[in-house]
Amino acid sequence: MYVKWNKRLFQEAMASFKSGRTDSDPSKSWYQDELRFFDDYVIPLAERLKGCGIFGVASDECLHFALENRNRWELEGGLHVAQKGVAPAE
Repeated sequence: MYVKWNKRLFQEAMASFKSGRTDSDPSKSWYQDELRFFDDYVIPLAERLKGCGIFGVASDECLHFALENRNRWELEGGLHVAQKGVAPAE
């Protein structure tokens, strides 16, 4: 699910770049930016959710899936960016 929505966001950013609405080519930093987003925001947030236990078992699942998505992005994200957002069919 993460790759599906990330692909769409990337394609939107590329369309903005290609149409001249932004000067920043997202393909230059997208892969690293996504890893940084997981490391600096998503995973710490999921860890805090797990720590407070407010959502019970769902808190554990949030952290598990955040780590799983980060690992998948680390393995496959470079390929998706290199293909300019043309990911394999889901």
